[in-house]
Amino acid sequence: MSLRQLQHTTVSLFASLMLCAAASAQTAAPPPVGVVDLQASAQVEVVPDLAVITLAAERSGMDSASLTAQVSKSLDAALQQARVVPGVEASSGGFSTQPRWKTVNNQSQRDGWTVRAGLILKSHDVAALGKLAGQLAQQGLMIDSNGFEVSRALREREETALIESAIARFKAKAATAAHALGYAAYTLRTLQIEPLQGQMPQPRPMLMRAEATMAADSAPAVPLATGRTPLQINVQGSVQLTR
Repeated sequence: MSLRQLQHTTVSLFASLMLCAAASAQTAAPPPVGVVDLQASAQVEVVPDLAVITLAAERSGMDSASLTAQVSKSLDAALQQARVVPGVEASSGGFSTQPRWKTVNNQSQRDGWTVRAGLILKSHDVAALGKLAGQLAQQGLMIDSNGFEVSRALREREETALIESAIARFKAKAATAAHALGYAAYTLRTLQIEPLQGQMPQPRPMLMRAEATMAADSAPAVPLATGRTPLQINVQGSVQLTR
């Protein structure tokens, strides 16, 4: 191919590309007009309805196998005792075996083991749960923390109401925007409902090991009290304003 032919081919190809670009620009959809992005939220404060207490069985010594057997036996007994109390949900927590250390001549040496197993108790009956936790503490378990959670049933019930409220506020904002901008109405383009948000009360750490000589029936109940916690739903989306 001669130089003249090559130049002619290059010019033709460039012209074709320019024509294609111009055609694409003409057929591309124009940017939307009268589209408004909006967001709205709804919030409520609820009293958490599920009391939670975490306890632990712990033993320290030189023989880890023997310690594990003792802790397992103590935890199993506590689980059986808790599961016969009406309305109490009991489950095992974490199980750990950690070395203990001592310093001899400025050097660390292992000085046995500490075996620990957790117990998680939950109930809507605060009085029954506090009494049970007090009895287990009298029997040698340690109370690590107590607190409250929002139960699934309460969360779902509040979430339904919050979604309705947040969407109603979204629609009110859309109608206000349409009126303010001189439009007659609007149609929904997109809508996204974010997951329910809420700050759960943090469990309060506690340390409580009762004297074994005291009777379980006379064990003081663990005090439990809660405040209110906020739950919130956010929605965001866009609407097309119409004449």
